[in-house]
Amino acid sequence: MGRITVKKQELKQNIILIYIHTFLSTFILYYICDTLFYIERGLTSSQYISFVGIAFGIRLLLEIPFGIIADKYNKKILLLISNILFITSTIVFINSYSYYSFLVAIVINAMNNSLNSGIVNSILYESLSDKHKFKKLLFYNSFFYNVSYMIAMIIGGYIGQEFGLVYTYYITIIPFVIDFLILLMIKTNETIKNINIENNVSILKNGIKEVVNNKYLLKLMLTNAVLFSGIKLMEESHPEYSANIGISVFIIGIYTSLILLFCIIGSYIGSKVNREKYQFALNINPIISGICILLVGLLNNYIGIVFILLIYIFSESFENIMMSELHNNISSKSRVTVESINQFVLNLFGVIFSFLMTILLRFISISFMYIIIGVMIILFGILNLIARRKI
Repeated sequence: MGRITVKKQELKQNIILIYIHTFLSTFILYYICDTLFYIERGLTSSQYISFVGIAFGIRLLLEIPFGIIADKYNKKILLLISNILFITSTIVFINSYSYYSFLVAIVINAMNNSLNSGIVNSILYESLSDKHKFKKLLFYNSFFYNVSYMIAMIIGGYIGQEFGLVYTYYITIIPFVIDFLILLMIKTNETIKNINIENNVSILKNGIKEVVNNKYLLKLMLTNAVLFSGIKLMEESHPEYSANIGISVFIIGIYTSLILLFCIIGSYIGSKVNREKYQFALNINPIISGICILLVGLLNNYIGIVFILLIYIFSESFENIMMSELHNNISSKSRVTVESINQFVLNLFGVIFSFLMTILLRFISISFMYIIIGVMIILFGILNLIARRKI
């Protein structure tokens, strides 16, 4: 009984430590002004949008191999390596003055994102005895993520406007150093094993089999990919959109912090949706998100910011339900690998979307790009509904 009690305490402690890790690893001040920082140092809209495609491409190549590694080896060590990669990329950003030096930082950070993808969700899921409570843990983790992001946007906007954009990069390093110490406190029973290629292939095959044999999961992954690759492009470019309509860096920080509040609301709504209403939410939410993005582009003024906020109520609600359904339909053997396959599909669509927009932005405005993205998401959502009715 004593051993079981100690084990439960360790699992509860790990969950708390994961929440702290989520908060610290999301406290990134420069996300509020990274596109403006690129422009300040001489890059164009087309060039920084190309970074989105390159980052998606790196993750496309690395998500599944890193997912297999995470399923087989010590997750704590992988999170520590991810932390170091982020700090390294931030230092490179600070010292970048050309497209190619920025590109190096983007590649390092994309490797970091690929390495830690799915690990936190996997640890949270495996720490639960009652798997039906996973949606609640997803909400709590999302809450800490969004609160951290919200605070970082307000502080980052103020520091960027009053002291200079580069200082947001310097200060961001501090929480990541603290996070490194937090990660050291996580207790795992995993040990690093000798590399066994056959076993790695087995994990990958099992993950692919679970997805391919489940058309429902495959449909969710495709919808997720179309929706969030489009939203990612908007997230990377909305500071320039706002600057073009006369909004200051500090105000961008304020409304971006509100985005995170809307993310919390959306995630909470998703966690409260009854199972019998899952299909309605999973089919309708992407269409409404697409309509909001379309309206942002069409309005191209202050009112467009309202629709940027509204996007996240529907997209975050979708993501909470989608991730819950994903984990409820897969086995523990390839849990992180299946999340990596989900990210692989997202990155594939992200590469296509972002390189298409990189070319188009040489001829069109940011607002017109939003119109195109919105229409694409709406059409995909409508096709999903038609296909569902035919089944």
